[in-house]
Amino acid sequence: MASSSNSSKQQLDELTKDKSVSPFTILQHISDHKLNEPSLVLKHGLPLRSKKKKMPTSQYLSLLEQLAIAALHSHNVQLGSEIVTEIKSYTGGNSLRYRKLLALCLESAGDIDDAVLIYDDMLSNNPSNTYALKRKYAILRSQLKDIEARQCLNAYLEENGSDAPAWVEMAKTCMEQGDYVGAAFCYEELVLFSPMDTSIHCTLGELYVTIGGKENYILARKHFAQCLEFDKGCIRAMFGLVSAAESYLDLMEKETGDKKKKKEWDEQDVELVRDLKAYGVQNLIKSYKGSTMAGLVETILSNESN
Repeated sequence: MASSSNSSKQQLDELTKDKSVSPFTILQHISDHKLNEPSLVLKHGLPLRSKKKKMPTSQYLSLLEQLAIAALHSHNVQLGSEIVTEIKSYTGGNSLRYRKLLALCLESAGDIDDAVLIYDDMLSNNPSNTYALKRKYAILRSQLKDIEARQCLNAYLEENGSDAPAWVEMAKTCMEQGDYVGAAFCYEELVLFSPMDTSIHCTLGELYVTIGGKENYILARKHFAQCLEFDKGCIRAMFGLVSAAESYLDLMEKETGDKKKKKEWDEQDVELVRDLKAYGVQNLIKSYKGSTMAGLVETILSNESN
């Protein structure tokens, strides 16, 4: 994704240096590749307003919309409002295009309550309006209204379950509120999008250790092991595996004193966990050998392995 963005930016640089390239081509490239270049949009787009009689209405409206957003991104609320007013003269006050831009102008001007009213009105007409849900969520987050923001994001995800960044945002929100079960659910969704992403497996493993309980410790070691399958030298996953194994064994020792609960622990599984812990300890000590942390790490892990 980053490579694609860099390539698009390089192409844009080449276009702007070529005197024979029309402003329309530059603006179209910025729009097609979703580049954040407000200064270039204003530089090449504003002069085109004088040529509106030579453009189809639809093309001119697209130009005005691009200019309005660029003006607001440049913190020029006055120019943005002026352009939005011109859009209204073409589309009328009830058009979705005009209302979206008007709400953005209100946000930029600090009139948050009126902006939210517009988004709420959009949602009353179409509860799955993803644009309105995103903007309302951003506002609620900025106002530190965590519960309302989470409800808004949840509504968005119900309609847009394939939006991976939104699941990341929801996981972050859950963790901030101490809802580690909810965060784990979000990361399980993310695993479906990126099954080979080691950081996702590590985070999920850490969440399951934090939640605690026998089944969660088993899930934790599964994800740490999955991470190590993709990256054998991942220190974070190795520490996580040791932590999950240690937590599992501690819980086993507490519960085996109860005859009823003792039957719930499989001896072969317990031995497997002991082996996994030993494997993790040995590899961590080996990984830190020769570093300034080697002594401390070996002392800590050796004590845990006893």
